[in-house]
Amino acid sequence: MTAMSEHRSLVPALYHPTIAVHDLEAARDWFRRVFGLRPLRWEETLDLDLLKPDYPTNYSFFAFISDIHWVFLCPPLHAQGSLTGQTRYKDVADGMIGLGWYTNDAEGVFAILADAGIRSHDQKGARITSERPPVSSFADDILTGFTEPEDTGIRYEFQQTGRRHWEKYSREADPRLRSDWTGPVLDPEDPLGLLLTSHHTIATSNPARALHLYVKLLGAETIAVGRNQELVADSTFIRLADTVVEFAVPNPDTELERAVAEGHDSYLGVSYLVESVDRVRSHLISAGLTPEDTETGAVRINPAEGFGAEWRFIEASPYPLEQRRLPGFD
Repeated sequence: MTAMSEHRSLVPALYHPTIAVHDLEAARDWFRRVFGLRPLRWEETLDLDLLKPDYPTNYSFFAFISDIHWVFLCPPLHAQGSLTGQTRYKDVADGMIGLGWYTNDAEGVFAILADAGIRSHDQKGARITSERPPVSSFADDILTGFTEPEDTGIRYEFQQTGRRHWEKYSREADPRLRSDWTGPVLDPEDPLGLLLTSHHTIATSNPARALHLYVKLLGAETIAVGRNQELVADSTFIRLADTVVEFAVPNPDTELERAVAEGHDSYLGVSYLVESVDRVRSHLISAGLTPEDTETGAVRINPAEGFGAEWRFIEASPYPLEQRRLPGFD
């Protein structure tokens, strides 16, 4: 097996981005208006008979947008039941709070991270070690763990999902887990005309840390570098499995540079490739939002109207689209 195929089997696909929303009902209404899709309650996505009965099920909703599975999470509702006492989302504001990846070998991933000096914890906040694997709080055959933001810039999640959960989860929540998934297709009923998720954007003052994690440890590839005029930053685009992440290093003496100056990265949001930004703009206005046109031709939802996240819509990709890849599940 080659080094790349080893990495590919280790992290086969993005799991989900996580956005914090303190008003779940308002977020559900916003999601329906903006994306024209039905949000899924957590308990609709898995067979509850296979899960531990004390796991809280009312703190989030799921959504599959084009080719990405999302989680909208309410921090005040999170630490209940079997999660009582954990504090990783305590006092967080609305906005992007983490990026999760599927793995075929959770213990292997966390061993690699530990060997590199990266600390990780399970859902209850306990340190992951070789003697204490990251067994999830909702099923013994689901392994879930998180990196410490102090070591990786933001909190990254890695989850290995037992195969007995795939049938329902792939049917209700994430079709990428199905063997017949061939990628996103333009839906004529989609009010936004989404083609695919272009990339996620993370601002950082420590690009070496980000590239060490993704390229050296997880097997990602650098596919493009360029100037981000909107952020006044220099960007590196990496691809891991089916997902592209932009790491943007802001210019000195800018507001964004000050936001990441103390070492924490800032997960800003996501960009979608669309058929027409004019169509996007018209729909967002009809949905009651005030979309902004950027100097680079994108249409964006201001974070103030997007629960703290930046949602961008573009007609041209900032990297070669042939670099895209489908999930690599075995």
